[in-house]
Amino acid sequence: MYLLKEIIKVLEEIAPPKLAESWDNVGLIIGSKKQEVHNILCALDINQDVISEAVKNDIQCIVTHHPFIFKPINKINFDNQQGEMIRKLIFHNISVYAMHTNYDIVRGGTNDILCDKLNIYNTEILHISQREALYKVAVYVPEMYFEQVRNIIIKHDICDIGSYKGCTFTMAGEGTFIPVEGSKPYLGELGQLEKVYERKIEFIAHQHNVESIQQLIREQHPYEEVAFDIYTLNNNSRLNGVGRYGELEQEMTLEAFIAKLKKTFNLSYIRMTVPVNTMIKKVAVCSGSGAEYIKEASKVADAYVTGDIKFHDAQRARDLGINVFDIGHYTSENIAMQYIASCLNSKLEGLYAMISEVDSEVINIK
Repeated sequence: MYLLKEIIKVLEEIAPPKLAESWDNVGLIIGSKKQEVHNILCALDINQDVISEAVKNDIQCIVTHHPFIFKPINKINFDNQQGEMIRKLIFHNISVYAMHTNYDIVRGGTNDILCDKLNIYNTEILHISQREALYKVAVYVPEMYFEQVRNIIIKHDICDIGSYKGCTFTMAGEGTFIPVEGSKPYLGELGQLEKVYERKIEFIAHQHNVESIQQLIREQHPYEEVAFDIYTLNNNSRLNGVGRYGELEQEMTLEAFIAKLKKTFNLSYIRMTVPVNTMIKKVAVCSGSGAEYIKEASKVADAYVTGDIKFHDAQRARDLGINVFDIGHYTSENIAMQYIASCLNSKLEGLYAMISEVDSEVINIK
């Protein structure tokens, strides 16, 4: 059993809320962080069937991609659909947490999952929307605790440089301190100069992770007062944004690429624009509704995979010389739920996170 606040901590490590677009509504939508949680349901959306599924499976929290409450509510009327669902969720003590554009944008989120499924390599961000400051963090650790502290830093994926993770640098030296009245030193005596053989560990941290990694280090560090040096890096920043683009391992024909999409996403049909490229090598993707990025995709790719393409979007794609494949809003995002459930199960021992079996696709072609 976990408190909801402990689960939220993990969810925010997966997709920090700070990455969400300004218009979005992510985080805890309904519920209390003090709630006890045994079972979680991961679903793209919330509807009556999903709530019934949650009640049947003794679920205490539903983690969704799309925010259940998106616009401000003036009234909660139990006689309409949304009001009835809110009533039912509260009656059954089911919390709701949303990971939307923050999960689309974050590295390893929805768009990277699309790339992994389609075997797209050497990926880059399609539309850069944020520049996240990076920091160099240095911490001083006695030799006996060096490996323990460094391992906790690397374990939490803080120190990455480009395509490399676990990047740290260490230097050995001698630290000194004099314990004064009121202190509770790990070693040394009051009023006496203490000399300690220490290691300095340096690593790169993202802006949203600086405080959390300091706390993790303090939990492993023997000193009462832990010495940190934290510097803003002016020569580098972390780019975040919507969509990805990259290359297939091998160039393939249009027909082969269509077959790949159908097989990968278990689709019997795919909507696509009038073909302008017969061979596909460079591919861009955007989960959900990505029509607004067609122009950007046309500059870097032969094909663009997204959802919710309209007539005039298709005209624009033709004029820009790019094939656009509409695999559907639902299909392009629902694949991510299994990754969220898997991550929760691996990080929170004893918790059970399941994937909704409700098919919430509302568009069908007979």
